[in-house]
Amino acid sequence: MLGVLLCLVLAACSAVRTPASAPSPTAGPTAAVATTGLPTPSGPITVTYWETDTDDADVLLDELTAEFLKAYPAITVQRVHYSYDDLRNEFRIQSFNGQPPELVRAPGEFAGPFSELAIVHPLDAIFSKDFLNQYLTGALAGATTQGKLWGVPDNYGNHLMLLYNKALVTEVPPNTDAWIAQLKTLTDAGAGQYGLAYPLEETYWLIPWLAGFGGWPMDAVDQPALDTVEMANALQFVYDLKATQRVVPEQADYDAAFDIFRQGKAAYIIDGMWNLEQYTGLGIDVGVAPLPVVSATGLKPAPMATGRYWFISEKASGAALDAAARFVEFMTATDAQRQWLAKMKRLPSDKEAGKSDLITADPILSGAMAQLRVARGVPPALNMACAWSGIDAHLSEVLTGARTPENAAAAMQADADACIEDMGGVEPTPTPRS
Repeated sequence: MLGVLLCLVLAACSAVRTPASAPSPTAGPTAAVATTGLPTPSGPITVTYWETDTDDADVLLDELTAEFLKAYPAITVQRVHYSYDDLRNEFRIQSFNGQPPELVRAPGEFAGPFSELAIVHPLDAIFSKDFLNQYLTGALAGATTQGKLWGVPDNYGNHLMLLYNKALVTEVPPNTDAWIAQLKTLTDAGAGQYGLAYPLEETYWLIPWLAGFGGWPMDAVDQPALDTVEMANALQFVYDLKATQRVVPEQADYDAAFDIFRQGKAAYIIDGMWNLEQYTGLGIDVGVAPLPVVSATGLKPAPMATGRYWFISEKASGAALDAAARFVEFMTATDAQRQWLAKMKRLPSDKEAGKSDLITADPILSGAMAQLRVARGVPPALNMACAWSGIDAHLSEVLTGARTPENAAAAMQADADACIEDMGGVEPTPTPRS
């Protein structure tokens, strides 16, 4: 982001709920268990949070808030809706020059700019390890930078997974060697039939294979890690799918890959959780499974995932901080996440909610959840924007044979490093990948 918008428009009015009754804080199915280690607020306190989500999600947020208010009658909660960019910019402005809300509920990539500006609390200094252990490790990674955790998620997903046509595939092989052998039997390029279809030139689709070869686009100190053996091996793998094994179409963008699968001309497709509804009504019995283990490493491919995270303003203190932390605890609890699953079909970040019958009894959701358990949150560090740029610039060159995987990995790193140098501390706009 190269400038700050000085005038922003409030997108919706706040929603305030008054409890009809005041049961004990431990009463009711969704009352949170006190694991924050912070005292329960006892006096009149108002907690305001800003959020950016859909209208349907706002309805559920208000329903959950009403349950919280019954358990904590001393607290009043106000919700204010913003657009994605307006929330990010206005929270920054108010944090320095005004009165920010106690809480923000936003995508995990907001952890990058918020933490760089030191306008939110590090949450591993507020919540106990036992409390944080309820979340999937990969989900916490989506709001971790500078070695600290800045947000906790109430849902998690939008990740890639393997979908297949059950009329063509009776069993998904456990590893890539066996899977590729199967893909060859399912491919007849002359007839336009392929074992697999997916948008090879899209960077987001490369990430699971990078992880499967033991790499990741960012290192432990939030710097791009692209010029690596792991990246070269991942690039070689996707190149071989096209040029050596010939089990994927020569050209297929996102829409074309879906169309090939829809026509029954691909046995498998790699697609995201966000697109699952498109697979209903196709007349195809669709299965969902995790990507097979990479035979060369024994590692599971780990796609990136995103979620909605709760951030606590650095200016929240005293009783307001206690109330904000208790609200976050409640809104991310197992039972709250079960409601996101039941009403919105958003997969949980909570380990226990991931065992819900709503998931285990549904083959599609259970396959999606199995993949999500090994997914990792999109790195929120600001330098990730430069890592994306470096990969984007050279992935297609590998697939066309214009660069070797090793040469492309070095070029990706050089471009990412140059991007960081050019950025010179200027905050880029984080870009959701799905």
